[in-house]
Amino acid sequence: MSAERHQIAELIATGKDGRMYATEPDKLRRLVHFELAREPRLPQPELRQAGVGLIALGDYTAAQRVLATAVERAETPNQKVAALVNLGDAHRYPGRLDAAEPVYRQAIELARTHCPELVHYTLQHYGKHLVDARRPHLAVDVLTEVLEIRERLGDPALIASTQDALSAARAAAGQRTI
Repeated sequence: MSAERHQIAELIATGKDGRMYATEPDKLRRLVHFELAREPRLPQPELRQAGVGLIALGDYTAAQRVLATAVERAETPNQKVAALVNLGDAHRYPGRLDAAEPVYRQAIELARTHCPELVHYTLQHYGKHLVDARRPHLAVDVLTEVLEIRERLGDPALIASTQDALSAARAAAGQRTI
């Protein structure tokens, strides 16, 4: 991971609502713009990380443009899945749920066929999308599947993240939360 990519990641946190935000917006904005100034030569993972930084900054239009380019430049299925999920988020955060849905579905299909180790990641984001799209019962089903996968993986942070998302989905569906 490049130093800039690492610095961008360090300036992004996830709130209680499961959304990314900038911990130091001015510093993050400078880093993202520094990276994007190198855009024609920027490797795909760094381009994708800059797009994620734009999401955290709330610049969704620019994030959509950068992440669409990251999808096009992906050299591996893993890179493409990650960029697609982030592109879905760039549409979901500002409420463009109709645009986000097919992007998440494409990421899920690609993960299921080419990189099954990323299925939980794609489904987690899709589950959050379903809550935002007011389809909480389906979100509960999807996030329950994610929780089962993540419990098998045994990563406490991933399990906690999914439990939080599942609780939000259950609350939205009027079910008892965990």
